[in-house]
Amino acid sequence: MPVATPCQLHDHVAQFYEDEATLADRVAGFLTTGLSAGERLLMLLTPPRRRDVLARLEAWGLDTAAAEASGQLVVYDAETLLEMIMDGDMPDEALFNRHVLAEVEACPGPTRAFGELVDVLCARGQARAAVYLESLWHAACHRLPLTLLCGYALHHFRKPGGDDAFAAVCEHHSRVLPAGEFCSLDSHRQLREVARLQQEVAHLRRERAERRRTEQNLEAVQALCSEMLVELADQAHYDELTGLTNRQYAQQRLATLLAQADEATQRIAVLHIDIDQLKAINNSLGLETGDYYLCQTAQRIRQCLEGSEVVSRLGSDEMMAVLTGIEKPDEVVAQVERLIAWVSEPIQVAGQSIVAGCCVGISLFPEHGRTVAELMRHANLARHHAQDLGHRRYHLFSTELLGDEPDRLALCAALRQALPRGELELYFRPRICATHGQVVAVSAQPRWYSPCFGVMEPARWMAAIEEANQVGAISQWVLDGACEHAQAWTEAGMELRVAVQITTADLLGDEFVDRVTAALATSGLSGEFLEIELTESALMQVPERAEATLARLKALGVHLTVDEFGCGHSILGYLHRFPVDAIKLPASFVAGCLDSLHLQAIIRSVVMMARQLGLRVTASGVTTREQADYLRQQGCDDLEGPLWSRMEYRGTVADEARATPEAAER
Repeated sequence: MPVATPCQLHDHVAQFYEDEATLADRVAGFLTTGLSAGERLLMLLTPPRRRDVLARLEAWGLDTAAAEASGQLVVYDAETLLEMIMDGDMPDEALFNRHVLAEVEACPGPTRAFGELVDVLCARGQARAAVYLESLWHAACHRLPLTLLCGYALHHFRKPGGDDAFAAVCEHHSRVLPAGEFCSLDSHRQLREVARLQQEVAHLRRERAERRRTEQNLEAVQALCSEMLVELADQAHYDELTGLTNRQYAQQRLATLLAQADEATQRIAVLHIDIDQLKAINNSLGLETGDYYLCQTAQRIRQCLEGSEVVSRLGSDEMMAVLTGIEKPDEVVAQVERLIAWVSEPIQVAGQSIVAGCCVGISLFPEHGRTVAELMRHANLARHHAQDLGHRRYHLFSTELLGDEPDRLALCAALRQALPRGELELYFRPRICATHGQVVAVSAQPRWYSPCFGVMEPARWMAAIEEANQVGAISQWVLDGACEHAQAWTEAGMELRVAVQITTADLLGDEFVDRVTAALATSGLSGEFLEIELTESALMQVPERAEATLARLKALGVHLTVDEFGCGHSILGYLHRFPVDAIKLPASFVAGCLDSLHLQAIIRSVVMMARQLGLRVTASGVTTREQADYLRQQGCDDLEGPLWSRMEYRGTVADEARATPEAAER
């Protein structure tokens, strides 16, 4: 009888094979070893393999009929069982648990199993289903008293795409055994040699992937250089930095297209594109990095809009594109959505991954104008409105925007005087414990009492503070005021954390941590009572710099929260590196949580992930009791939103002894 490879409880072993007889010997040896240890045997076999393995077990002294009758040996037909657990082309986890794992869970002791379910899927060419089923087995081995051996015929992996399937199968096993006799070493040295070779394979795989990435980067650079050489032939019509055509060319070409167009049958779309956060990148990483980022983004825009009549740089961070052959506005919207998604992909610069995005305004000929000036002006108005909505947004021009046009310059001018004139005040929104209904924190928000524009919430003017060059001054005013109020509450016997939202420019700035340190020291507030809220987009613009900044903030004892989780560029790949304490579900998720199964699934997944990572979950934008009850049932820790608007308040620091959140609640 061949000596079986030693296995421990919870081992998940892959056995590759070339020869059917050899595999039958190894499976029988594996099962016999488990039988000797008092383990129950479970076999999920195809009919030919069942005959071979049972014959060997009989030859080695096992009365298989008696073992099956006593329940010590359980045998299933692999192909029949596979049909029972499949939902279409993929295994269903619930069916897998019911028809397969229930047999393991029913046994009070350990189980030793051999299965061919995945091998059957490989034979059918269903590699994706095979890898998913292997992941279910792997999780079961960790959770249950189970030792599992899986057999794989090597010829399955010699088909197209077999390398990726082979690698995926190996990654879902705790041990991988080669086909045939490995070498002349004794069994213990064989296993050591297998482990060494597996490490070498992993190293070579990483080296190959790195070389492939280098070649791809080289090809991209070569393509970029070729394109720029061709485009720069006519210097009069090209932008020196990006290689795109310039404003003069864009206007001339658009005028030609309008002159040739038939208003009754032809539509022309003008896109005004603004690159988000370029100023913040220039300030934090330098002009050279900002220029490189702008060039890379410009090339992405041109590639995404390949076939368009015009892709030009208007100046600074603004670009323009002209699309022809448009039949319906929906066609333009689809292209713009693809453009925004593509521009939002990370760009590697000097070893750092930078993520920003763009906002787009759209005007159409002839609906929104018949001249170059009208179409460009209206696309620009639509772009301003898209920026007011937030990052990575677009907007189609409408006549309602014309009423807002004169206010833009006036708004920026008034904002420059808002702080000196004392027109800004802080107000505080309560955050409620979902379980106990108590106020556990407050969020500090600036409100502008403008003599020209009236009382304005931040959403109406925050997009303009960068144009007014007031980002740093207003952010510092909010931070200082929040710390002073929180310290006043502490001195009044009310220990309550205050949350402050920060901008991308703050996070990427070199002096932000020093500013927080100074605000805490000046107010006397302990860091544990200050919470900094950051968006995914800000964190993922330059994740390495963000990671370093968060580490310094955490050293001050500051509480860190990811705001609008799931709305920006995903940080899942970096979340374990960021020392954050909580994540906040955006109001857009909460608004439809009672009616949308899709949003409900997202909320459950986010809460489950947060629990695994030890993070708290805050739901923002709660407007109804029904929403609050639902979010509480899903496991959200804290809630905030208009439902508790009656508890919002504002006041000076001198008033804090009589105007705390607790008093406001009463």
